[in-house]
Amino acid sequence: MTDKIIHSFQQRRQLNQAIDELAKAASEAELSRRARSIVQTYPADLVLTALLKHLDAPSGQVRGGLGHIAALLPPDKVTPALHAAAANRNNSPQARVTAALLLERFLGEELPAGAISDLDESNEVAFQSMTEAIAAARYNRHILLEYVTQMRETDAEVAYIVMEMLERIPPADRVELLRLIAQDDRPPVADRARQRLEQLGESEAGMDAARTLYTLRYALPPKQAALVQRSLRKLQFRGVRYTPPAPEHWRSLIGPADAAGNQTAWFVHRRDKPATSILLGFIISSAAGVIQAFASEEMPRVHLPQAREVGELVAIDVGAEAPVVLLETPFDLGRLLLLRALDVHWQGEAVQSLPNEYKLYNDWLWQFADPEVDPALLAYLDDEDEADPEREQALDEEMRERLSRAASDLLSHPAMESWILQNQGLLNVTQFDAQQGMMAGMDPTTKAMLISRALKQLGQWSESERLLSTLEASLRSQAVWLYVAGDERNADNARLLARWMQRLPLAENPLLAALVIAGFGA
Repeated sequence: MTDKIIHSFQQRRQLNQAIDELAKAASEAELSRRARSIVQTYPADLVLTALLKHLDAPSGQVRGGLGHIAALLPPDKVTPALHAAAANRNNSPQARVTAALLLERFLGEELPAGAISDLDESNEVAFQSMTEAIAAARYNRHILLEYVTQMRETDAEVAYIVMEMLERIPPADRVELLRLIAQDDRPPVADRARQRLEQLGESEAGMDAARTLYTLRYALPPKQAALVQRSLRKLQFRGVRYTPPAPEHWRSLIGPADAAGNQTAWFVHRRDKPATSILLGFIISSAAGVIQAFASEEMPRVHLPQAREVGELVAIDVGAEAPVVLLETPFDLGRLLLLRALDVHWQGEAVQSLPNEYKLYNDWLWQFADPEVDPALLAYLDDEDEADPEREQALDEEMRERLSRAASDLLSHPAMESWILQNQGLLNVTQFDAQQGMMAGMDPTTKAMLISRALKQLGQWSESERLLSTLEASLRSQAVWLYVAGDERNADNARLLARWMQRLPLAENPLLAALVIAGFGA
């Protein structure tokens, strides 16, 4: 019996320690992993008890971690417990507000009207929570991101109250929180934060405010970015001018583009602190914008590849079946590709919020002067040289043969392997089953008829125009990658195929035909 009591006590102590250490998580992904580990390690009833005990934790990141934990606990247990905690007037205001936020943000539960209406949202609890988050963020910026993320789940009025409370603290301590609020998806909230940053220009934090506004140019939609530019001009007239530093010890590594235009982009900075680096990672797409972001400000240097010469390939073990292969590229080329993905993001029909990790760390990349890229690289991306005689060549027999050779040579490159593996979608559209589609052993006439039929059905697909547009953009991205990798011949092949992608009759497109053949297993 005594052993059981001792074991239970040790388990509760370890659980409480694990919850307290949620504050040490350096990213949203790590916070989620820690929360999942807690739920998997300890009994659910014990975790729920500890969760309720920590609702008034001073760390905003711990409270955010409690939300991840709540989402993993049995709903029939955690939901009524949080409802009761929010409504219990014997609990501290912080605990009640946290319970309400967890219900709404992580469990999708609406709180009954009036459940916490007796709380004064502008009381000292809110101010204390804000100042604690700002203080902790000096050592872990992710804590401030969690604070702002929770704030975004509330009414816009709460954001305005927070910005009013910021007037009570020194100007230098306001800048980072205002930077994150300025990236709020609600334009009026974001604009209020921008105005306050502009006002800080005449304070002792003027240079920090100018730097922040400078970096926000590439974190906001075009209309808001234009307002940021105007704020910067106003500060310059007042003598507050930000001078971008040189990007020393920064490098970018880029993966080849796949058929959907997706590319991996890593930005690495060797820090002065021994044995660590900053790593900012993205999945970007020439068709869909910024898809994913991850970051670490304290990445052990042993986990990152050593710097190589531009154009060298780097194999990186990320724990998958095969290593990720990235290309050492000019730093500004990586930033330009990210900028172009951001442009696509803002032009989307339904603009989604950018990933939180991008919002938190984008200032690392945009604190420098605008990217300057070799015109030879830009020629592959834009292909706007009107003087190029090949732009308007006729589709004669010679050009058909040239395009066919270009498709064949390009697809033989190892960087195009994913294009072949990913084209199962083409087969789904053409509605061939595996047995009918196998071309091995077919005579050339039957094979040609099968390909022609497949391409005809593809042309009748409602998304065929979008497919061609995506493939054109993907080929341009791949052309740049191949050029930097030193394969100018295949870079030119990719550019040629991109030029003709939407000009060719679909049934005569040699790249699509080759992808269909590969998918049929020929």
